[in-house]
Amino acid sequence: MKRHVLSLLAALLLMAPMMAHATDGIVMQKGKMVVMKDGQSMPMAKEMMMPNGSKVMKDGTVMMSNGKKMKMTDGMMMDMDGNLMMKDCAMMKDGKMMMVMDGNMMPMDKEMTMPNGTKVMTDGTVMMKNGKQMKMKDGDMMKMDGSMMTMKDGMMMKMGGMK
Repeated sequence: MKRHVLSLLAALLLMAPMMAHATDGIVMQKGKMVVMKDGQSMPMAKEMMMPNGSKVMKDGTVMMSNGKKMKMTDGMMMDMDGNLMMKDCAMMKDGKMMMVMDGNMMPMDKEMTMPNGTKVMTDGTVMMKNGKQMKMKDGDMMKMDGSMMTMKDGMMMKMGGMK
């Protein structure tokens, strides 16, 4: 019994930094920009320059490195590298499948079935209701409605040809 408790404690301690890192980012919540770092959230105090060249303002305006400007809406999240993400989705990030729920990103540990019947597997395989399959690449996101998005020039773009 004592050995099981110690093993569990060791596993939790080893996973804690990974889980804290997984939720790092900037999210728009109830019209306010919030910075999430190491499991803590705090109001965004000043504009931030992201490693990919994007500049994020306190009002949610994002100036992309390519000069495009956009405004984050409730539930939108940006990771600490400057990549935009959706509020609720499954996504491929750094070769690993992640799920984002209410602005919190965590490793995807089980298959997800979207309301339209599309299934997303933990290895990034997507199985459409009609049986067609595809493999997600880094930056690809599956929204909860089953639509696929991909990162292009720092902006999320809807993918076609999935039906």
